Amino acid sequence: MHSILLTLSVVIALAVFLAWITRKRRKSASKTPYVDALHLLLDGRRDEALEQLKKTVRTDTENIMAYIKLGDIFRDKGYPIRASKIHRNLLLRTTLTEEQNEETLFHLILDYRAADMVDKAVEMAERLMQKNKKNIEIRKLLLELYEEKKDWDKAFFMRQGINKWIKGSDQAILALYKVNAGRELTGRGSEHQGRIRFREAIKLDRACAPAVMELGDSYVREKRLEDALKVWKDWTGRVPHQAHLLLDRLNDILYSLGRYSELEPICEQIIRSKPSHPGATFRLIDIYEKQGRLTEALDLARHAVEAFPDSARGRWTLVRLLARADKTAEALDTALSLLSLETEQAMDYKCVHCGRSSQSPFWRCPGCKRWHPMSAEKP
Repeated sequence: MHSILLTLSVVIALAVFLAWITRKRRKSASKTPYVDALHLLLDGRRDEALEQLKKTVRTDTENIMAYIKLGDIFRDKGYPIRASKIHRNLLLRTTLTEEQNEETLFHLILDYRAADMVDKAVEMAERLMQKNKKNIEIRKLLLELYEEKKDWDKAFFMRQGINKWIKGSDQAILALYKVNAGRELTGRGSEHQGRIRFREAIKLDRACAPAVMELGDSYVREKRLEDALKVWKDWTGRVPHQAHLLLDRLNDILYSLGRYSELEPICEQIIRSKPSHPGATFRLIDIYEKQGRLTEALDLARHAVEAFPDSARGRWTLVRLLARADKTAEALDTALSLLSLETEQAMDYKCVHCGRSSQSPFWRCPGCKRWHPMSAEKP
């Protein structure tokens, strides 16, 4: 009996010892430099992760992901050429699996892009897409590269293909590609070919303001003012909430044609559809004043001061009109109110994604490169 108990005790002790050894080995195996590097990257400790990855590749030359991540860190730290050397050397290995080869090639493209070697990046991305046409991430990367290269025709067809693949639709962006392609053509003197692109843009997106602007501008450059006027007036009727974007152009062309009175109904239409935009209101006040309709101009100026209380232009306009109407006391009160008014800011168009602002409308943010980024303009 005593011997049985002794044997049982030995077996239990041995089992506990073996379990402890196994746990220790597992714990030791899990704490490799590569695993440490991954944890450090998750914590945002990039420099420490870099050192752990260097240790990894010195002791484990077959750890392909360690090499890839090592190159990525160098690229993120501003050394894309060094990163590309690491990734290129990986591609020389004949033992890479197809998946590893594609992964490495993808990161090499990112290196070339970061090094401003866009042509090289495009060449590699097109090669990669031919190897794996079903990889949507490769397609999206190639689309971004086409945009950076300003190859708008290729960007157009690539986005079309992505839309079919993901069953999405962004006709407005496709229209802007056509606009950009048209601008490049007209910039080279090919006005007719440029106008074809602008009209294609309008077919894709009837509300594409830059296409309409550019189409009319092209006619103006060829002294075809009536054609430009028709394009712009037709569009203000179809898309009245964006008609204010054409106000300056319409003002200039109608003045040139001696038909300035036609601007009045256009301004009235803009005020009805876009009451938050002060430009049409001030333009209409000017029209009334030039026509000698002082009472109507005064009424509209008073309304403008109420509608746009922070606008110095509105108050100065009212002061001028009150003085003309011999309403000296009211003119003085209005002028004194300007003393407490802060300096008026120019009208701003702001990117809703990154906050970048501009006094001119834009359809692709020059900062974050997002399409259709504008928020409502602020007077």
